[in-house]
Amino acid sequence: MKARKKFKIKNLFIGILIGGLLALFVNFMTADDRESYLFGHSKYIFGIDISHYQGKINWNKLQKSHHPIKYIFIRSTMGDDGVDSRFQKNWKNAYKYGYIRGAYHYYRPNENSTKQFTNFSNNTVLKKGDFIPILDVEEHSKLGKKNLQAGVLNWLKLAEAKYGVKPMIYSGRKFYEDQLKGVIDKSYPIWIASYSDKRKVKHINWKFHQFTERVKIKGIRGRVDGNDFQGSLTDLGKMCINTATINQ
Repeated sequence: MKARKKFKIKNLFIGILIGGLLALFVNFMTADDRESYLFGHSKYIFGIDISHYQGKINWNKLQKSHHPIKYIFIRSTMGDDGVDSRFQKNWKNAYKYGYIRGAYHYYRPNENSTKQFTNFSNNTVLKKGDFIPILDVEEHSKLGKKNLQAGVLNWLKLAEAKYGVKPMIYSGRKFYEDQLKGVIDKSYPIWIASYSDKRKVKHINWKFHQFTERVKIKGIRGRVDGNDFQGSLTDLGKMCINTATINQ
């Protein structure tokens, strides 16, 4: 028994020593090297999301980023008449530089949901290899939860009818749990925002997890949101649409 106890203590000591040395190693890296190491050792597939808030992006520098960026979500439209001022340039460049791209609509709950979908579909051309359409839902409705849910479901159904695929829902963890969970069909993929470790979202069947808003990427001024995809590259490809399914 004593020998076994000594063996356990020895292993514990070795584990603590290795962990401490690794932490010290990461701590003394440059910021770029540290983030490159951490993202490079992740079991998830990394991507970012952008809008006009990031300003003009240097796509050549972005490609040289230490981060293994595989996909980029891009804001397309907002409400029933808003269009992101950088969308067209970001959309074209994401395709040009070989990223899997996704377009999302920012939902305004106090505006007509049918008009909002029309705004999105009129300003967003999805091609084979692009992600399925995405609806960003973050705001409460002045008319209550049921009104919000009815509008969101209408937008989703309209998108499904046009593109022949289930759209994806983006929302914050708490907002999703309070306003959408149980009403949105489980067949709709979830992109959840929760700036925490994975334990906070383990009860949600998410496809993408926006885990931070503070990633520093070459070619982009300031910080940007970081996202993880749960699955393989083959699984990631299954999140994309086929033009044959789109009802023009």
